Amino acid sequence: MAALAAGLLAACGDSPVATTIEPTASATTAATVASAVGTVPVVRILDAKGKGMKGVMVRWRASSGGRVVNDSVRTLPSGEASSGGWTLGTKSGTQTLTAIADGIATPFTFTATAEPGPLNTLVRVSPEGQTAVVNTLVPSPPSVRAEDLYGNPVPGVQVVFSLLEGSGTLTGATQVTNALGIATVTSWRLGTGAGGQLARAVAGSLPFIPFPVTALPGPPTNLVRAVGDGQQGLSGFPVDIIPGARAVDEFGNPVGNVPVTFTPGPNSGTVTVGTSTTDPANGTAFVGSWTLGSAQTQTLVATSSMIPGRSATFTATAVQTQYNLEVRFIGDGASPQVRDAFAAAAAKWRRIIVGDVHTIPVNIPAGGCGLSWLPAINETINDVVIYARIVSIDGPGRILGQAAPCFVGIASRLTLIGIMEFDLDDMPTLTSRGLLTDVVLHEMGHVLGVGTLWNDRSRTLLTGAGTPDPHFTGPVARAQFAALNTVTYSGMPVPVENTGGPGTRDAHWRETIFGRELMQGFAKAGGMPLSRITAGSLQDMGYVVNLAGADAFSLTAPLRFGVDDAFRLPLHGDVRDLPLVEVDARGRQRVLREGGGIR
Repeated sequence: MAALAAGLLAACGDSPVATTIEPTASATTAATVASAVGTVPVVRILDAKGKGMKGVMVRWRASSGGRVVNDSVRTLPSGEASSGGWTLGTKSGTQTLTAIADGIATPFTFTATAEPGPLNTLVRVSPEGQTAVVNTLVPSPPSVRAEDLYGNPVPGVQVVFSLLEGSGTLTGATQVTNALGIATVTSWRLGTGAGGQLARAVAGSLPFIPFPVTALPGPPTNLVRAVGDGQQGLSGFPVDIIPGARAVDEFGNPVGNVPVTFTPGPNSGTVTVGTSTTDPANGTAFVGSWTLGSAQTQTLVATSSMIPGRSATFTATAVQTQYNLEVRFIGDGASPQVRDAFAAAAAKWRRIIVGDVHTIPVNIPAGGCGLSWLPAINETINDVVIYARIVSIDGPGRILGQAAPCFVGIASRLTLIGIMEFDLDDMPTLTSRGLLTDVVLHEMGHVLGVGTLWNDRSRTLLTGAGTPDPHFTGPVARAQFAALNTVTYSGMPVPVENTGGPGTRDAHWRETIFGRELMQGFAKAGGMPLSRITAGSLQDMGYVVNLAGADAFSLTAPLRFGVDDAFRLPLHGDVRDLPLVEVDARGRQRVLREGGGIR
């Protein structure tokens, strides 16, 4: 028994113990990320005598998200334990697979080089929103990173850079991505045009990567005339187009934030707001206004302290009005005060209409225009003659006055002869309320064609007559209306009166929109401005117009409304229903309308 116990003890002392873990093949490998390595990792567990041990538990642990088929397995009789296959994780670089065996303190580690997958996308590396001065280098040249499906950098990819917008130059336009997957163009010199410039990077068939850069203008080197040069205007009045000078760099790009001073030349009038700063968007600075002086040819010089030795000179030709407007009174009802009002009105219209219209011989027997009081006319008329009389019409407070053209030039389609009548019984009210000159000016506007010559066989400027929304369609008047439309009127411009009877509706501006403007249908105390809209409508009819001669006016308070709007006199029926006759350059006449066709 003692011998058996000794033998058993001896047998226990000889029991094998796992002492070694080793690979059955190379412990290093390489494969593409997310793919299986070529050789399945296997380890062998040996005892102290170097013999394989069966049944030892081996656990496999992969890094970087890799995985094995057998994460826990016991050794075979040969002592081998297989991972069953190792699929790498998605991160490129070094990945490991560790075999941990029971009873062995130090595990064994396999190492794999995980190579990036094929090119999947290009990613912008250089910063967005870059700016640089024209004709200089972009601070951070275009740069991209080539990546596989999992965002790993892909080296060795050919990237081609090119320009899409702008006349700049690229150096090193073809690059190969480095070990970090990055390809960078050597340099990008912007073109000479300010604004957006664009480069791109392309690799294979992938969509291109854009590189927009804002090219800034260089320092200002010159001043040039932007707008308002070579105008004609009336002495003592502002020019129609406000002069503007543009600061530019050496390549002609506009430069903002440059101070510009405008100085009139000798006898060249005056300016308001003589110094202004160029707009960053277009590089232009404007003088406030330029009122012409006495010289025939006048100059306005723009200079800047930032551009010494450079200037821009504007010229304007001062002219006197070429439009002749003669008023002839019939009878003796016109007092000196009335005649002064007519003279002031005629002078104002001559500041608005400045171009010669026509010179036409006329031979008309007495009673022309269907009016018994009109005298015979046998003369050559330069532009227009208006016959006026002051008589009792219908008593006070009703028809204040009536006016209309009755002869027009065949070529110009503009007034040659017109008439104006005022009610003697309304004169005291018009005079005491300070309305006389404005009412005369209003009626004279009808003679010249406002509301009376908008439509004929050669022009159609009134649309929607007789409807709830008649409107004037001339482009100049519409542009002036748009410039003054701060009340955000959303209807069709320019709105014409849609209430009242014949001689009121379709012949005046709409009073609810125009307030106290001269050519709406009510006489209002406190002044009735002759706006640029009315002046523009005359230009649309064919007159040569000085818009600067118009009065200050706004479609918002306070200029839209008067100081005494509670008092107003309707100018109803003030467009006289007369025949209309055209006269050619040889004095030959043709009746266009027998009366009743024009209000």
